[in-house]
Amino acid sequence: DAKQLLDCAVDDDNKAPTTVSMASDWLQTLPFTTAPNHFDTGDRLLIYIGTPGKYLSMCIKSYRGEFDKAYKADRLVILCKGVCMLPLGTQEQNIFGLDQDAVVKTIVAAVRSKGSVGWGHGAGTRAALLQKAFGYPEGHALPKTLTYSGYAGGDSTPFDYLVSYVKYLNEVKLAKPTIPVTNWFDTGLLVSVLQGCIVNAGTSLLTDGDGLSMLRDASIGHIISKLNQMLCVEPYNTTKGVYNFF
Repeated sequence: DAKQLLDCAVDDDNKAPTTVSMASDWLQTLPFTTAPNHFDTGDRLLIYIGTPGKYLSMCIKSYRGEFDKAYKADRLVILCKGVCMLPLGTQEQNIFGLDQDAVVKTIVAAVRSKGSVGWGHGAGTRAALLQKAFGYPEGHALPKTLTYSGYAGGDSTPFDYLVSYVKYLNEVKLAKPTIPVTNWFDTGLLVSVLQGCIVNAGTSLLTDGDGLSMLRDASIGHIISKLNQMLCVEPYNTTKGVYNFF
């Protein structure tokens, strides 16, 4: 039902009363080498559908201060499975046991009744992003073979190499959309810095839903479980692809 808002959004309407955008963590599951625009909610009511991850948002520096600002102003709504946090009067309250599908339908109906719906990632970007998320985009040209000239010294150089490797993986995924190309990230200081470097370069982390769940829980053990799954469980261990564990 929430996809209806994405489908009806117009990406060249800057005056729409409501604007929709894809969550910053969700975008990290899509391949790109130039980051989509981030929409500033300003003083609007902020409705977040899904489960926000504090650790991941810290690593990729997304929503920095936005949730706190909206929370303090009593204009933050977060809808998860069976739970909704929303402002009641002068404070935020958690409502448990609700039907999230019914709530989403109500939100969609209310938003559409207000008029046109804007797209938060910039003009001309909606079709390509939705095709990556829900369809099978046409493949780009294959990237040139990745090569390195050698270690040039300095503390940042190893991270630069890893960032260029992840960028190359995004180019591979853009060229071959049907081939699995996925990165999973552990919880720790160096891996957190690496994720920040990748996102700062405008490149996607290129993870998946499991990768987002692992980062939301911020548990070291999850990545070992995922590695064991890829090695021992069909069809994962029989499907050719590019799988990286950081």
